[in-house]
Amino acid sequence: MKKTCACCKKNLVANEEYRSEGDISHGICTQCAIKLTRSKPRTAKELLRFVREPVFVINSDGIMKAANNSGLKMLGKDMDEIEDALGGDAFECSYASLEGGCGNTEHCKTCTIRNAVMDTLSTGNGYRNIPAFQSINTSEGPKIFRFYISTEKVEECILLRIDKAEEVDKA
Repeated sequence: MKKTCACCKKNLVANEEYRSEGDISHGICTQCAIKLTRSKPRTAKELLRFVREPVFVINSDGIMKAANNSGLKMLGKDMDEIEDALGGDAFECSYASLEGGCGNTEHCKTCTIRNAVMDTLSTGNGYRNIPAFQSINTSEGPKIFRFYISTEKVEECILLRIDKAEEVDKA
């Protein structure tokens, strides 16, 4: 996958071999980030606010460390409500409240979100726009949602981007 800056189109990874010229992932280089923020370099947490889609930073233990405003809005929560929470707890996964908790139930073995995050963490290979079905607790009871997710490893954390989220009809 070719990684280029969304602003200046400069390659973000030098001397990288690409499987396909058509498979491009956009990020932002340091110089463009400084120009966009009109100040000194900022932390990754601060730069998340420039990403339109919901993005969450998850550490190697599956714990939420940061989210952008779109992510917080999607969950209907403030940062202090999700920071240091397990992913399933932050998303209100219906199975996270079962004995064993998030990451330790039979349902967790087949959780696409968890498996994609953990695989990206261990292999460094990201996923792009894959479907993931999840039972989410809502004020009206549990509902099934289809998420389209993308993952990318950044140092020892994973960026989880929600490309699309929709409730699945029960018809």
